[in-house]
Amino acid sequence: MKTFESVLNEYNSLPSGNVYIKVIKGNTYFYYQFSDNGKKITKYISKDEYDDLLIKINHKKELSKFIKENLKDENRSLFLSNSARNLTGYLMLEDKIIGEFENGQLIKGNEKLLPLIIKRTKQLNKFLQTRVIDTSRTNARLLKKALNIHEENDELLSIYSYAVSITDNYWFKPKKSKLKYKDVQFKNDVLFDVSLKGSLSYFPRKVVLSPELTTGGSFEKGWKRIDNEWWLYKVGTDNEKFSELFYATLLEELNIPTAHYELDDKYIRSKNFAVGYNYEPMYSLMDDNDDYNDVLTELMKISKDIARQYMVLIYFDALLNNVDRHNENYGLLKDKKTGSIISLAPNFDNNLCLISRNEILNCSIKEGFLSYFLKFLKSNQLAKDLLKESNLPRINESILNKCFNKISIKVNEKMIREFILSRQKYLFDEIFK
Repeated sequence: MKTFESVLNEYNSLPSGNVYIKVIKGNTYFYYQFSDNGKKITKYISKDEYDDLLIKINHKKELSKFIKENLKDENRSLFLSNSARNLTGYLMLEDKIIGEFENGQLIKGNEKLLPLIIKRTKQLNKFLQTRVIDTSRTNARLLKKALNIHEENDELLSIYSYAVSITDNYWFKPKKSKLKYKDVQFKNDVLFDVSLKGSLSYFPRKVVLSPELTTGGSFEKGWKRIDNEWWLYKVGTDNEKFSELFYATLLEELNIPTAHYELDDKYIRSKNFAVGYNYEPMYSLMDDNDDYNDVLTELMKISKDIARQYMVLIYFDALLNNVDRHNENYGLLKDKKTGSIISLAPNFDNNLCLISRNEILNCSIKEGFLSYFLKFLKSNQLAKDLLKESNLPRINESILNKCFNKISIKVNEKMIREFILSRQKYLFDEIFK
């Protein structure tokens, strides 16, 4: 007998839309009409394709009736308990209590194991703000509809999934709850299509635990589970996808820690880089302050090695014109058991570098972002010394060509090659003079 969840999985695997036939001047034509990211698309198809799609679409309609019938008598509007809504309960590290909260205020906690943002602010809501879906995204609003969540306070959305995240093992346990970590861990990706593609479906209450509610960012995205590994898929233009792929491919070629990116059909995807660790965004340590000098000062208090890793990160941002580095798209890896900070996290989220926003790249030393970084190096001898100690690899045409050959998206390679090599010269001249 099929389970309700298996029916949902089958429903989501079937195509949506409609097929129809037109007879024009005695000729029969077959069409498939569907929506893709909110756009209505009509395709001419063959008779065989029409027959196959008709069967699948009709079967999906039958499954839809079954799902609605099973949900008919259930009030599916999800709600939070008073303790959950008032942020009264426990911050957990798997099944270990590491912090106790009353109305969102830390009462007592394990200083070694608490997340950095809790140590800094003592406020649970600040922690939740680092792990909540951005409801300015169209698909985020559809996700709320799919789950029948009627919540006006965006901050509380992550609580519907107990603030569980793919990239760490912290979670929030409301007071009097008997849940264990195994009960709240993500086990499926049934909301993937809603979050990434805006494919709205019906879902039962029991599958509300979803990484989509605790994943931020302004681009449409979704987590997919493949062979027991989590991959984050993201929507983007060809230029954005190329830029992100090129940045990651170059770092891989240079043996510099980076999240792995690849294309999958029309999407770009990256493998979860935090397996075995707890990831914390730099926001946890620095709030919104992303001033190079201030961040470097704080990281030196933790470790000179981590400060050096930070300098390498922002060096490559300057080299590849990644103007979108902010305190929520880089951070630190911590030991899951001891809470010790181990290293800077691998480089990730670079889809706004290179040609993502401008088809023509400015090679001039006066280009704004490069000029800003060079001024920082001139004013901060420690930053320059750390880069010297980092054994920065010198990029050549051969390395760049290897990267171009690994990416199927066609771009103006000559322009990008000249851009990177000229910027490298400017940077090396300042660092090693």
